[in-house]
Amino acid sequence: MLPFRMLRALSDGLIRIERVFLMLLIAGIAFFVLINVGFRLFRITLAWADELAVLSMVLAGFVGASLMLRARIDPAVKILQEMLRGPVVRMLRIIVSLIAVVFGLILIWLCWRWFDPMGLVAAGFEIGTFEMTTFNFIYTDTTPVLRWRFFWFYLIMPWFAFTLSVHALNNLAEDLGLIEPRLLAQEFQPGEG
Repeated sequence: MLPFRMLRALSDGLIRIERVFLMLLIAGIAFFVLINVGFRLFRITLAWADELAVLSMVLAGFVGASLMLRARIDPAVKILQEMLRGPVVRMLRIIVSLIAVVFGLILIWLCWRWFDPMGLVAAGFEIGTFEMTTFNFIYTDTTPVLRWRFFWFYLIMPWFAFTLSVHALNNLAEDLGLIEPRLLAQEFQPGEG
C-alpha cells in the first residue's frame, strides 16, 4: 500500500503548509481591519487596507475549506453522521469523499481551462495576443484600489482544487480501509495544535 502511504504523506504535508498559510491570512485580516479602525478614529479611511482584508478573507476561506474537508468537520455532514450509525455512516462517508474527489478533479480541469496555459504558450506569452485570441482577461484584470493583478489572487483556485483533491482522495482511501484512519478534528479544536 505504498501509494496510499505516499498519498497520506502528501496530504499531511499540505496540511502543515495550509495551517501556516491560514494563520498568516487570519493575522493579515486582523491587522488590516485594526489598522483601518485605528485610522478611522482620525477620520481617515484606508481603502487599500479594506481591499487587502477582503482578499485575505477570501483566500482564507478556500484554505480553511480544504482543511475542513480533510478533518471532516463540515457542520452539515458531521450532524448527519452523528444522527446515523454503523454501516450507513461508513457508506455516507464514502459517498461524500467520492463526491469531493470528483468535485476536486472537475475544479482542476476548470482551472486549467480558465488559466489556459497552453493558450498562453501558443500566444508566445504575449498577454495582448492571448486576450485577443481567447477573450480571456484573467492575466490583466486588476484589483479596484491597489491595481494589483487579480491573477495572483486567482491562483488560490488551482491550489484549492489540488489540495481538495488530495485530501478527498486520502479520505476516500481511509473510508475504503486502504489506509488507517487519522482523526484530525481534535487537532483543529481551538487552543490545540
